Amino acid sequence: MHMADAHLGFRQYGHTEREWDFDDAFRWAIDQAVAKQVDFVLLAGDLFQSGSNLQAITFNNAVTHLEVLQDAGIPCLAIEGNHDLPRYRAYRTRFGWVNALAETNRLVYLLDATPLDAGVAPLLACDGHRMGHCAEPIPGVRVYGIGFNGAATRTVLERFEGFIAEHSGDKPDYTILMSHAGVDGRTRERTSSNVSMSGLRGLRSRIDYVALGHYHMKFDEGNWLFNPGSLELTSQDLAHEEAGGIYVVTVDTDADPKHRVDHLACPRRPFVHKAFSLARIHGPEELYAEIEDFLIGERAKCDPDDDVKQPILSIALVGTSRFEPGLVDAHHIEELGRGVLNPLLCRVSNRALPPGTAAFDEVEHMSRRDLEEQVLEGLLESHPDFGQDLTHWTNATLEVMDAGLNEGTGDDICDILGQTRAAMTG
Repeated sequence: MHMADAHLGFRQYGHTEREWDFDDAFRWAIDQAVAKQVDFVLLAGDLFQSGSNLQAITFNNAVTHLEVLQDAGIPCLAIEGNHDLPRYRAYRTRFGWVNALAETNRLVYLLDATPLDAGVAPLLACDGHRMGHCAEPIPGVRVYGIGFNGAATRTVLERFEGFIAEHSGDKPDYTILMSHAGVDGRTRERTSSNVSMSGLRGLRSRIDYVALGHYHMKFDEGNWLFNPGSLELTSQDLAHEEAGGIYVVTVDTDADPKHRVDHLACPRRPFVHKAFSLARIHGPEELYAEIEDFLIGERAKCDPDDDVKQPILSIALVGTSRFEPGLVDAHHIEELGRGVLNPLLCRVSNRALPPGTAAFDEVEHMSRRDLEEQVLEGLLESHPDFGQDLTHWTNATLEVMDAGLNEGTGDDICDILGQTRAAMTG
């Protein structure tokens, strides 16, 4: 089983319940591993939210959950992510929280294999050694690890390619590389800690499965490169993306391909996020009515028999307003949200611009979904056939776009359009 980015101890929005949500998500992943009787677990970094300010209860919870794996006889192999690193790692000491879990026999800590001198054999983590440059959790399977290396990531991978080529004579049946790094083209940011697909291709002949962490969006590439996504939602900007979770991998070295990979989405606290453009609203009362209609629609989607957690509600006001944005009463919007959806918390962000201001000054602070919605509203508003029912047509366009990206059928798209027209005609 492959997971990453548990971020234990993350008290998102300063709310204690959110901290427990991340703990619940990690325990869910552990329970899945035990229920499915996996041979071993890969934890591709960022077990903790803050290695520099780790609370005792967070470390204790990690120990408790990992002991469930230990009692089931399932080894957990882990690397360090950037959030796991304590500040004093700058003093070049090897001690860290993942190391501490290895020292107390809760997991196997994989060190970067690349710093070895030429001709030096890698240290194998096995009985009596809870740390090493590689591990063989079951016969015939070898796992290498490369933790977070920041700007040195590309150089470290180049060195690893040379390292593994040097030891190519000792090739196991199945080889895994676990790394805490992003991939250009698969992440929203191009940073020095990302790697390129071209930079990874040299490993393709020697590595059967690349287990990634670090960026919180699920993706896979060529049945070779896999990132399961964060277990819990770490940012509202990702609320419209496919939910992260775990990969359960079945390996058969006699088959082609050698593995079958199934992704299981982690149950999460619901996020309800909506951006309202003030470019087409004439005053606060009209805005409140539109927000209330949206909230009632969201409540109608919920099944009262479902045992789900209270949602987190996020309302963003964007665009160039037709009136002074400061006239909007954020507390009134919060009261509407609490009265209709009863959320765990309600967040209102007023990013609308005064009349006469350039419409997209706030783009760098908007999520991709908000930006898509604002652009579509602008296009549809100028068309006489769509301007009257702008909200319905904008939502329908976004749903059609999502269906296309997720390989929806023509029938799926027809259903979306039919439901939209029914909603407008009553």
